[in-house]
Amino acid sequence: MSLRNSPNLSPELLAAKRAGALLSTGPRTPEGKQNSKLNALKYGFYAAPENDLEAMRALGENPAEFEAMQRELAAAYAPGDAFSASQVNDLGRLYWRRRRLERAQNGLLCRALQPLEDAQRRRRAELAGATFGASQPGILELTTACPTDPGVRLRKLLSLLELVRAQVKQRVFRHRQRAEIECLYESKGWRQARLLDLLGRFIDTFAPGAKPTNPALLERWREEGRLPEPAEEPQYQELLRLLDEEIAAVQAGFEQEEKLNEERARFERDAALAPVGEVWSTLLKQLAALDRSIDRKVRILMAMRKEAQRSSSPSPPPKAEIDATLAGIAKASHADAPSEEHQASAPVKDEKSQERTLNVAENKGSARKSPEGSTSVGENTEGVRGRTSGSEDRKVM
Repeated sequence: MSLRNSPNLSPELLAAKRAGALLSTGPRTPEGKQNSKLNALKYGFYAAPENDLEAMRALGENPAEFEAMQRELAAAYAPGDAFSASQVNDLGRLYWRRRRLERAQNGLLCRALQPLEDAQRRRRAELAGATFGASQPGILELTTACPTDPGVRLRKLLSLLELVRAQVKQRVFRHRQRAEIECLYESKGWRQARLLDLLGRFIDTFAPGAKPTNPALLERWREEGRLPEPAEEPQYQELLRLLDEEIAAVQAGFEQEEKLNEERARFERDAALAPVGEVWSTLLKQLAALDRSIDRKVRILMAMRKEAQRSSSPSPPPKAEIDATLAGIAKASHADAPSEEHQASAPVKDEKSQERTLNVAENKGSARKSPEGSTSVGENTEGVRGRTSGSEDRKVM
C-alpha cells in the first residue's frame, strides 16, 4: 500500500485549500508592496536602481546626500548628451557603493574592538572596587572574592596594607589582618614572610580573644606552652618598617602592571584592526572591484571630454598651415647648409687635390712613351697644366 496521499481531493478539502490560498496571496496595496520588496534587503549592494532611495532609507542613509553628490559630479564633468549623463550617474552610484562598503569596514573594525573595550571597562570597575582608604576599617570584616587580574590584586593588596599600617600605628590588631594579606599573596619572599610572622605575634598578643580570660584556662595554656611570647618594642618598629617597605614595593609593582596592561591593550587593538575571515576578504574584493569600475568610468568620461573639446575647437586656416610648413622647411634647410668655416676651407682642399693629381700624371707620363718612340711627358704636362690654369682662371673670375 502506497504511503503517498491520494491525488483525489474531496469537495470539502478542496474548498478548504482554496480558502487558505486566498489568505496567502501576498500584499495587494501599493504600500504593502513597497514594504515587502525590501524584505530581502541586507547590504543594498544588489538593489535595483529604481529601489535605490528606499534601500538608502532602510540602511540608515540620507538620499539627499546622494543627490547632492550626483549634482557635484554633473557640475564637474558637465555631460553634454544622454550618454555622458548616464556615465556620470553610474559613477555616482559607484562612489556611493564604495562609501557604503567603507562604512561596513568601519563597522567590522568596531565590532572587533568591542570585546576589548568591554574587558577594559570591566577591569576599571574591578579596580574601583579594590580601592579603599585607611579610614574604612569595616572592609576587613567583609568577605570578597580574590581578584584574578594581577593589577587588580596588587591594587587591593596596596589598599589593605595601607589600612593595616594605619591600624598598627594605633596598636589595633585583628585576626582578619593577617588572613586577608596572606590571601592576596601569590608567592612570598623573605620580607613578606617576616612581616606576616611579626603581625601574627602581635595579633596573638594583643588581639581581642588572643588570651583566655578564665584563670584556670590561662593556667592550662601556660602549662601546655600555648601562650604566645609577648611582642617587644623593637619588633613593633621592625613591623612598621616592613609595612612601609612592602607598601612601596607593591606600589611600584602596581604601576608597572598598569603600564604593561596599557601596552597589551594597545597591541590587542592594533591586532583587531587587521581582522581576517571570509567576510573581510569578500569586503576587500568588493572594494577592489569598485575601484576598478570607478577608474574605468573616469577614463571614459575624460576621453569623452577630450573628444568634445577637439570637435568644438576651430580648425586652422589654410594660410596658417602653409606658413607653418614653410617655416619648417626653412629651418630644415638652414640646418643642412654648410657653415662659413666649411665654405672657406673648401677651395684649399680643392687646390691640394689638383696638385696631387698633377704630380701623379707627370710621373706616369715620364714612364710612358708615344707610339712614334717619343715620350708624351710634355704633352701630358701641358694638358694637365692647361686644365689646371683653366680651373684657376675660373675660380679667379
